[in-house]
Amino acid sequence: GVSSVNVAQTAIYKGRPTLIKTAIVDIDLFNEGQREASTIAAVRKALAGFETRQADIICVLGTRFTITESVVLPIMPEDEIPDAVRLELAQLRHFNLDKPIIDHQIAGTVSEKGVEKMTVVAAAASQSSVDAVLYKFLPPRGRPLVAVDPSVMQEATCGLEVNAIIPLSIAIENVIQKSKFKLNETVAILEIGTLSAELNIYRNSRLEFSRAIPVSGFDFTKSLTEAFFSNAGKVELTLEEAESIKRKYGIPSPTDDFIVYDKITAAQITALLRPKLEQLAGEVSRSFDFYFEKMQTSRIDRLIVFGGGAKMKGLAEFLSVETGIPVHLGNPVQDVEMLFEGVVRDSEEAQKLVQAIGASLGNPNGINLIPEHLRDLKGKTFRRKIMTGVGLLTLFVFSMVYLGLLSEKVREEGALAELKADYSMMLPKVRDLKRDLEVRTLIASRPAWDILFKYLTLLPENVYLKSLVLNQDRVSVAGFVVGNDSGVLTAPVEIAKDLDKGILDRVNLVSKKETTIGTEFQIEGRLGK
Repeated sequence: GVSSVNVAQTAIYKGRPTLIKTAIVDIDLFNEGQREASTIAAVRKALAGFETRQADIICVLGTRFTITESVVLPIMPEDEIPDAVRLELAQLRHFNLDKPIIDHQIAGTVSEKGVEKMTVVAAAASQSSVDAVLYKFLPPRGRPLVAVDPSVMQEATCGLEVNAIIPLSIAIENVIQKSKFKLNETVAILEIGTLSAELNIYRNSRLEFSRAIPVSGFDFTKSLTEAFFSNAGKVELTLEEAESIKRKYGIPSPTDDFIVYDKITAAQITALLRPKLEQLAGEVSRSFDFYFEKMQTSRIDRLIVFGGGAKMKGLAEFLSVETGIPVHLGNPVQDVEMLFEGVVRDSEEAQKLVQAIGASLGNPNGINLIPEHLRDLKGKTFRRKIMTGVGLLTLFVFSMVYLGLLSEKVREEGALAELKADYSMMLPKVRDLKRDLEVRTLIASRPAWDILFKYLTLLPENVYLKSLVLNQDRVSVAGFVVGNDSGVLTAPVEIAKDLDKGILDRVNLVSKKETTIGTEFQIEGRLGK
């Protein structure tokens, strides 16, 4: 069940991952015949504004397509762990994956009756679900996949190799580890997407339990479309009306007294939602019971809800009453550095991006569910990762290019890091801007600042700005050009020349430093003549 393609791009700056750029592209949920083509088109559209050269692609699969278990094993040589993990997974009653691909990572050690053992997080996915993701990115000359119809392979023209597939639970774990949770705290995370939901439980920020929940955000919308009878006769909402009511009103409180669309009251909305709400609460409570039995504990400190469906008004309060523990709405960007405030526009967008952000914060050498013949890519240096998933399909870009490219927060009309134009179009536009500047100088004391900003938004996609500083009339522009071809090496000089053609005065290329992956630069000048 694919609902959207979500992209998040981060970069390592001063030793910390910093969020640079995001994108969300919705997919038509109701056009089953064109679902696959629509998904691939959405992938292309979502990635269109991102620099993907030298990129590594990582896909995220939810519990609907994977099994993730925390198992305790005796201390053993590393080469014996895979067989032990397979044996543990095979004993699970719900382990029914076709041609499973299995991987693991060691989470730590525990002591059982005085004997030290190791805790291992094991993950598995079926070959068919993995192949379904891979062919969305398969390069034109990539090798055929086991479970994909060759007739649809031609649609996969993204030309990007998939380097890793990780479980959703691991992506969420990365958000947990970035957040300021207390030691010895046990936290349950309920991720409610449009078409799927998943419950994961973490102790000391480490995954201990994972389970799919068969109630999604769209289930609440559908429940509001069920017919009912009132004094006016039979009433039935359309999907559009139901979605609008869910978003605006959520779960009405017992004291609410209103009528929507002149045909449904607050009490009737609650009555239609209640069966699915009770099913959701029941599934969560049963999952808690399974966890308590498995881990021999009775403690969960709090439940945090993430995902697009988590924003429904009154949901956190309802779950808190039903489960008896504190429930909060999560904020995946609360403890994440951002290039500027507009990287994530609002809390609703942040909820949709939780998987993307979580995956971008991860360990590239962790769990990887790609097929065996592709696993040699696992050891590559991850300069940048672009990640996508199936279920609630989520794409992520994690740019680990070493550059001093992250700037102070830029508040002028959005991100100066959004770079779109081609150099072939740049010089004519600069000439137009120069004429614009000459007119503006007649009517304002500092018009060149606006012109400079317009120019900087026209830079190519592989140019990233680190800072733009104005000190009286002095301007300093610092950035980074990704790549190693001749055009990249001369780009700072060309940018300086363009700025000297009427935008700035006394332009000087202060520094230009070549690295293994690109060129850093700093340009200074003055506003006005």
